Amino acid sequence: MLILRKRVYRSLSTEDTEKLLIAFDIIGSKWTIHILFTLSYGPKKFSEMTRSIPSITQRILSQRLKELQHHNLVKRTSPQRPTKTMYELTPKGAALATFIPCLMDWGTQN
Repeated sequence: MLILRKRVYRSLSTEDTEKLLIAFDIIGSKWTIHILFTLSYGPKKFSEMTRSIPSITQRILSQRLKELQHHNLVKRTSPQRPTKTMYELTPKGAALATFIPCLMDWGTQN
């Protein structure tokens, strides 16, 4: 058991550690949080995302979107025509994105 600031915390079990490692593997890559945050406001075209996240390269954005699709956090759709490909959060991705405002608040306060 770990005691910090007069609180008792249990040690992480192997199962808990594995869960944390899986989550970190998915969201720990640079730009992933930015992409989830951008898509939390609704479906976006690739070009809209590159404008919303100005420092990201198109290559990295493409890689991260593919990773997020692989983990079923983002889906790629073509609602009207093939040239209008959109990206949007899946329900699983939307659930994950709900923690981002908490991180932003924490970052502001600390």
